[in-house]
Amino acid sequence: MLQVFEGAAAIAALSLYLIPSIEADARNHSDALAITLVNILLGWTIVGWFAARAWAHRRHDDRLLARAGRKFRSAAGRLTSQKIVDHVRLRAIQECRDKTLRNRRVATSLCS
Repeated sequence: MLQVFEGAAAIAALSLYLIPSIEADARNHSDALAITLVNILLGWTIVGWFAARAWAHRRHDDRLLARAGRKFRSAAGRLTSQKIVDHVRLRAIQECRDKTLRNRRVATSLCS
């Protein structure tokens, strides 16, 4: 009888220990394997167990990822267009200086 009670207690303790993994699997979390690994490897530290639990609770939202992608593309587009404008201005200034040197004239206000 004592062995049955000890076995039930061991199963209950293991179930409590693996709550984050069970919950991630039940929610069909996309990172369920990673959560299980964190839970098994770091769950013995209380911080690791709570980290796995919080990660399992966090909702995986593809909209967040899509919004971050749009922001990145927008920022990259602005940066690229600004680089092109700066390049065109620099090229115009260089051509104006080259023209001035070829004609051996003093730079006028048109080139500035």
